[in-house]
Amino acid sequence: MTYLPSNGGFHGFQFTFETYLDSSSRNIEVDSEHSSSCRDIHDSVSLSESISKYEEQFGRTYHSYRARSYHYPNDPTETERLDDQYEIAKELMEGRNYFAPFSCKNPPRKVLDIGTGTGTWAIDMGDEFPEAEIIGTDLSPVQPDLVPPNVRFFVEDSSEEWVYAPNYFDYIHTRYTLGCWSDMKSQIIQRAFDHLKPGGWLECQELNTLPVCDDGSMTDDYKLLQWARDMDNASRAADRQLVIGDDIKKWLEEVGFVDVQQMVLKLPVGGWAKEPRLKHLGMLWQRNLSGGLSGLSVGLLHRFGGKTIEQVEVDLVGVRNSMFDRNVHAYMKIYVVWGRKPDVIS
Repeated sequence: MTYLPSNGGFHGFQFTFETYLDSSSRNIEVDSEHSSSCRDIHDSVSLSESISKYEEQFGRTYHSYRARSYHYPNDPTETERLDDQYEIAKELMEGRNYFAPFSCKNPPRKVLDIGTGTGTWAIDMGDEFPEAEIIGTDLSPVQPDLVPPNVRFFVEDSSEEWVYAPNYFDYIHTRYTLGCWSDMKSQIIQRAFDHLKPGGWLECQELNTLPVCDDGSMTDDYKLLQWARDMDNASRAADRQLVIGDDIKKWLEEVGFVDVQQMVLKLPVGGWAKEPRLKHLGMLWQRNLSGGLSGLSVGLLHRFGGKTIEQVEVDLVGVRNSMFDRNVHAYMKIYVVWGRKPDVIS
């Protein structure tokens, strides 16, 4: 495996490692052999019985705190998929959890993980930086009880006003929070700017669900593409837009972040890539996404896409089948964007 430098003090350093990781300008080579086919954290919302008692719909469970503001399930089937998704993202990024310039010699002291999900990222960061205070927030209390002593989880809706003190955190992180916000720029990026210490970093790692293709092998009737467009339209109707990756860098700069860096990574759908690492990741992503399609689709497409539950499930048969067609060389983009709050704000 290609060696990737460890996180270090990168302020003012030319990000030469992006040449390898940033795949936005590189095509994925097709495997021809398979072309056939701060506030006081004690004041946070307590885990009351009402929060822990989830809503049940469509044979799945959903968060009860701020019910129906997030249209995807939180049951064990989905949390297991999220844990697998975390491993896929980490492998795609060569084992890294972050690109902001932190290291054992320059550790963050106070970290906020917004939309922490199962909390795996926060737990890993707590292990890597045992002296740091790591806070993970989410609408669902689905995180494990056994965590490092410096990691704490809270049920919060980060789209509402934050009650943390200004200039409190060294590092704020989001990953795959698509579909969570009505306005990510004002609700998350601006508030992150306000609550970071001068010199602190915000990093957003966000997936675009619209598949793309470099060689023309994906046509407009490709079922996965049609599904992604339907989901995008429904998410806009729900005021919870899914496709946001192209705008994140611009939003950080408009809010006032400096030293903003961006990488665009390509995650294949299926095993069509020639490079063994990308082939493996594509097959993992194919399995992960196909297994999660029902949970991801039913709530949004039924409530805001004008489809019956039966229509959604019938359509998903074709979507799953399309993901196994290796003649279509589709991939999804993951945008990794990080920026620094200036030391002095004019």
